[in-house]
Amino acid sequence: MVAHQELSLIQAVRKENIQQVKTILSQGVDVNTTDPHNTTALIYAAQRGELNMVESILQFGANVNHQKKPQGVTALMLAASGNHIAIVDALIQAGANVNQVNSDGSHALMIAVYKGHSDIVQRLLDAAADVNLQDNDGDTALSLAIQQNYIAIAIQLIQKGVNIAQLYPDNETALTLAAEKGNFDLISYLLKAGCDVNHSTSSGDTALLIAATEGHTEVVKILLEFGANLHHQNLEGETALHLATVEGHLSVVQILLEAGIKATQRNKLGDTPLILATLQGYEEIVKELLKYQANPNVENQSETPLTLAIAQEHSTIVKILLDSGANPNQFYLDGKTILMKAAELNNATIIQDLLNVGANINQKDKNGGTALMWASYRGNLEAVQTLLQTPNISLNDRNPGGLTALMLAQIQQYHVIVSLLQKAGAIG
Repeated sequence: MVAHQELSLIQAVRKENIQQVKTILSQGVDVNTTDPHNTTALIYAAQRGELNMVESILQFGANVNHQKKPQGVTALMLAASGNHIAIVDALIQAGANVNQVNSDGSHALMIAVYKGHSDIVQRLLDAAADVNLQDNDGDTALSLAIQQNYIAIAIQLIQKGVNIAQLYPDNETALTLAAEKGNFDLISYLLKAGCDVNHSTSSGDTALLIAATEGHTEVVKILLEFGANLHHQNLEGETALHLATVEGHLSVVQILLEAGIKATQRNKLGDTPLILATLQGYEEIVKELLKYQANPNVENQSETPLTLAIAQEHSTIVKILLDSGANPNQFYLDGKTILMKAAELNNATIIQDLLNVGANINQKDKNGGTALMWASYRGNLEAVQTLLQTPNISLNDRNPGGLTALMLAQIQQYHVIVSLLQKAGAIG
């Protein structure tokens, strides 16, 4: 049980009564006594930023390295966290262990870095704090600085000789961590300091792939200048171009294409960047990829950019693809042509664009249906109107059941369409 006088010491510190503290200590009370929270007078004083109190307690032989359980924090850690510079100086001068770690495996330097206290960081570095110590999560002072985007502190650490090749969880390095944040100055510093520009993480991503994913244009440029492998693929087979495309980073896509990356490379799912750009509806990226010889008729799992664009009704992308040579007579897996799909969707713009480049208006699917039959059966007035404007349309083709487009419209009781077909000369 803690004696009354010893509790009074803690209470005097918490009340910031320095004279009472001196009096109690002069009476022989143990300066290292702890309260029920395992906290000493020195820890309380350091945490509160009371320099005079800290100095007075130290004069009575306080244990400068006492750790408060269960977290294991010390007076130095708390002073560093609170940015109490003078107290940090006093504790170091009194013999504080700058490399003592808490229950998380962190030391005062890591705490100061995490809080962004650059002056404290410098004092701890000058006191020989271990710049390469890793905590229980595998972080170092440098990785924390990068994650918090404290660039000046990161540079402080590098200048002090931190291991820039240190590996972190998921096989990350300082460079791959920095690439995600996108700070150009730090990336430049790390590259000039000799970081491996082509190191890959456990997922196979390099700094270039990470920067491309995040859309950090200037970082992508400098990584390429320092020899980043333009054609590297991660474990999923993705290149920087795939990743930039998926995220819609047009400027990065342009830089990569200008640098010579393959616009036709497939990932492990078989997708090319053009397929991905089409899926995402990125018109400008589709244009860029086609400008660099991406194949508009590339196929993956029976889908092409055009079939995908039509299914999603990306009308502008459909036009871009057709203008670049996409085949207007492609089929879907269900046997329908892309023109039939457009007719089913009642998308007159896509229908007209397909017809303008030679889509076969009278092509039949495996069930004997034509685009006009499908539009009539679905009651898609705009589609029917657009199809009827085509001179070579066969109005009276029959499906295997003997039904014409007019008959299908009559069955469904689409009277306006029935009238249109009859005026155009349909019989049935």
